[in-house]
Amino acid sequence: MSFAVCLELSNNYRVSNNPVRSGCALLVVLVMLLVATPAWPDFDERYSLTVGGSATEFDSSLRINSRDGSIDNEIDIEDDLGFDSEVSIGWINGKWRIADRHRLSVLYIPIRRTTELTSSNDIDVGGSTIKAGAFLDSSVKTHVFDIEYIYSFFKRPDIEIGFTAGIYWMNSLAELTAAGEIVFEGEDTPEFRSDYEASQRLIAPLPLIGFTAGYELNPQWIATATARYLDVTISDIEGRILNLNLSTEYYFTKHVGAGAALALFDVSVRHNGVVFYNTLTYEYSGLQAYLTLKY
Repeated sequence: MSFAVCLELSNNYRVSNNPVRSGCALLVVLVMLLVATPAWPDFDERYSLTVGGSATEFDSSLRINSRDGSIDNEIDIEDDLGFDSEVSIGWINGKWRIADRHRLSVLYIPIRRTTELTSSNDIDVGGSTIKAGAFLDSSVKTHVFDIEYIYSFFKRPDIEIGFTAGIYWMNSLAELTAAGEIVFEGEDTPEFRSDYEASQRLIAPLPLIGFTAGYELNPQWIATATARYLDVTISDIEGRILNLNLSTEYYFTKHVGAGAALALFDVSVRHNGVVFYNTLTYEYSGLQAYLTLKY
């Protein structure tokens, strides 16, 4: 029934409790509601779960320094140990909108890298030297928990801008097994060892702050930008983190969507121990693809 027909019928039948007039009024209200309300309203989800993966370009290194300056060794993980610079990683992220302007986000990223090679150069590890020609079996395992609180200080149906504060918790273990000639600390003559082992663990909970903004291009398409940074010293941990992320999401239904993102992460963490300073630095950037569910 068109608006013109509604008007004509309602004018021709002017009686109290006119059912035609009432039906037309209801039709007008329904149409106005449909026009005024987006088909799939955004920035009001209670829960969301995102699972994704990426092909990421890494540049990383380990450094061990003694307090007396007698040891100052840096190992480039890609150049010295033969790790691939391009790494495929997966991640999972859950978010909970506690209230209209308050959100909690938890991101987990497991990163595992392994390599085997015959070294072409001498490698200094903790005061000992692994001579060129040794067989090396290396691995770096990192677990990242990124826990973030987000407060939206500006919020409209199509845009949300917020301040973020949280903890970036990194647990990294680097392990090296070598078979070959080893010059141990304080010795001059190399000794053949088939079971030489060295490892370095670094656990660093670091605070991280920043801003995030989301914009609804249309009821199905959202663009988001995030920038976070902090350079801080807490007790015996020194850390610097820079995180930039630009993403877009397209929703096929009200609850299911897919997205793509360009991400940059630059981390440098140093643990000041009683005898040694242990430092881990890595930078990675790459394209991400993911699926997201929201409710």
